[in-house]
Amino acid sequence: MKMKRLFAVLLTAVLLVPVFAARGEGTPALSLDENRILRGMDRSWYQGYEASTDRNKWSLILPIKTEGQIESVKAELQVKNPRVTPFKSQDMTVEGHVDEETGIWEVRFTLSMLSNLKNADYPCVIRVTARSVAGKEESLEIPYTVRVRGNEEALEKSRISISDVQAELSVGEPGEVKLTLTNPCVATDIENLELKMSDEAGHILPRDAEKMYLGSLPVGESITVTYPVTVVQKATVVPHMLKMSLTWNAVNAEASYECSNTVAVHQSIRMEQGGIKMPPAVYAGDSVTLTLPLMNMGKADIVNVMATVSMPGITDRQSTLVGTIQPGETKQAQLILTTSKDITGEYTGTVTVDCTDEDGNPASLELPVNLKVDTPPKRNTGEKADEKSEKEEKISPLTIALGGGCGLLLILLVLQGIILRRKLHRLEEDKL
Repeated sequence: MKMKRLFAVLLTAVLLVPVFAARGEGTPALSLDENRILRGMDRSWYQGYEASTDRNKWSLILPIKTEGQIESVKAELQVKNPRVTPFKSQDMTVEGHVDEETGIWEVRFTLSMLSNLKNADYPCVIRVTARSVAGKEESLEIPYTVRVRGNEEALEKSRISISDVQAELSVGEPGEVKLTLTNPCVATDIENLELKMSDEAGHILPRDAEKMYLGSLPVGESITVTYPVTVVQKATVVPHMLKMSLTWNAVNAEASYECSNTVAVHQSIRMEQGGIKMPPAVYAGDSVTLTLPLMNMGKADIVNVMATVSMPGITDRQSTLVGTIQPGETKQAQLILTTSKDITGEYTGTVTVDCTDEDGNPASLELPVNLKVDTPPKRNTGEKADEKSEKEEKISPLTIALGGGCGLLLILLVLQGIILRRKLHRLEEDKL
């Protein structure tokens, strides 16, 4: 029993050794001890420690934590833009000293600065290199900004550029406005950056808070911002002027910038159909008219509207151009189907309506259509005689009326002739 327990303990130890070894290998060989306060520091790096300046002497202290047997530690300060630097030309590499009690390496910079400096932020990199007793080197890069304050003027005027403005906006729906903000300054960090957007028409509203806090934007860096908005139902489908307002702090001063960008508001095509109007049946050889009312229920024009009917056996494809349907307008799509004299039966097809919006986005709808083709009725002799008598009965009153009129006219002419003859006789008697 004791042998089994001993075996289990040994097996566990064997399995755990690689785990602890892996953890030791993954730990950084050196790092900045952000919680350590060394002599000359008023607070830790975690609490916001910053370099000090006295009579053009710049001082910075770094507590470096190492692992293993370290022989030496050195650090070098590099200004990212050598053409814009606050330091005089000098050696900016220093050697670190170890505290035997704590094992912490103290790295202290004391560099000479140029005179008559203006307020600015100089991005730098501190490269710390540790060399082990075995000759192996490990390095650590610490980004740092040298801040110059307390002067009357700033090195440059802070500014922000806006680019790549894109918007996905539809009437009555939530949307997003995306843009890129860039700090083009050479030595000015942007802090406490806030963005606000507004639409003069009041159709595009912020979805969340009116102002969006963006934080800091260091020298030369860019950020992509997604600003959530809501487009109201009454929004017009036209380009909107979106005003963008930026406020920030730079070198202990407030600054702002405003610009306007045109964004498009779209609306999905809202075309409604009023149902196909067409006789359900037709005799072979006759034609039938198919009518389909199309209504634009949206706020933008629907263009290139075309209706097409396809009914195998009667017509493979027949189209008519409806054209543009304005908002609130209804237009009729009419198609004439002509049947052959030698076909009968029931036929099934489809009516397809294709269209686009003003941006060229396509849409379509499809409806089924049915038509029954019957054989024309045959006419016999009796039916023809009945039709002839019916025609005669229908025509006889007109004939009677015409005959009566002619007879009356003839009687009037005869009477007028008699009267004229009497007058002639009287004139002859008077002469005699």
